[in-house]
Amino acid sequence: MKELELNTQIHLLEAMLDGSKVGTIVTDPELQDNPIIYANNTFAKMTGYERDEVIGRNCRFLQGSDTSAETIDQIRKAIKQRKKLMVTIRNYRKDGTPFWNRLAIAPVTVEEKLYFIGTQTDITVERQQQEAIHANESEIEKLMLPILSIQPNVATVALVGTMNLQRFEALKVKLCEYVNEHRIEHALIDITGLTWTKESPLYWFTQIGEALRIMGSNMYVTGVTPQAAGELVQNLDRENMLRTYSTIEKALADINE
Repeated sequence: MKELELNTQIHLLEAMLDGSKVGTIVTDPELQDNPIIYANNTFAKMTGYERDEVIGRNCRFLQGSDTSAETIDQIRKAIKQRKKLMVTIRNYRKDGTPFWNRLAIAPVTVEEKLYFIGTQTDITVERQQQEAIHANESEIEKLMLPILSIQPNVATVALVGTMNLQRFEALKVKLCEYVNEHRIEHALIDITGLTWTKESPLYWFTQIGEALRIMGSNMYVTGVTPQAAGELVQNLDRENMLRTYSTIEKALADINE
């Protein structure tokens, strides 16, 4: 098969790059400030800059006030050490709008001359979706573990649904953080609407009680039914016995004596 002429190969390669969904640039580290010497059409469309506006400039013109200094430092070190790198960086288009850029950098040597190839993928939509999912999960978690201050130095959390290990760990962390932040002396955990499985015995609550005790706070379990009281007696020894009450009102009466 006859090989394509060099000029034809170059034109085909450039057409492939321009038709790609990935922005591509080439920089020359031997020139002052490692400027861009090539940029494809996708890069121009992604950033809003024409090719002649970026050629000869260092890529830092895409950075802005909210661009991570740590990520910038990673890029600088990778170029200095001639290493590959992939990062997600907050960049800015020509009109000032921000976008999330998945940037990959790779050193390439051609005829004993070093270049850097950078590819950019706009992942703004993907990032926004991830942030929305995270915000939604956080909101659901808050609804599952609503901690409220009901009196000075007194907070309560009402547990509803089934207690499992993951939810218990979240409760332990959040309650300790809340007690520390708000200087809570008495923490009430109401289990009126709670069910539990064999994998989630009530003695787990002693771990929270011990953690709060070390922090200088007291824990009370309210909403304890006769059945729950029987399980507590069965599963806990006297040293680990919890302070339990049938209602929040009774616990508060004891606290306020």
